[in-house]
Amino acid sequence: MADFPVDQFESLIRDFLADKKSWDDVHRFVIDAEWTNTADIPAGYPDVLQELQWAFLSDSEDDPQFLLSKAEVRELLDKLQRSYGKPS
Repeated sequence: MADFPVDQFESLIRDFLADKKSWDDVHRFVIDAEWTNTADIPAGYPDVLQELQWAFLSDSEDDPQFLLSKAEVRELLDKLQRSYGKPS
């Protein structure tokens, strides 16, 4: 089983925040990782990465109360970047 493609995921999230990708683009990426058995977060990554991954398991048609706002996604991405010691 391969590890989750973290760099691609982070790039998609940044594109989502910049309105270059939709929620469903990131959602499909996460779902595809599940289907191809590449959803396992590599050892050593902070828990916030898993939080971001779980957030995008919901598609845009789900109840809005279960979807994170862009501000909440940005906050999690910023937290992830701080854990790496680099700016987002």
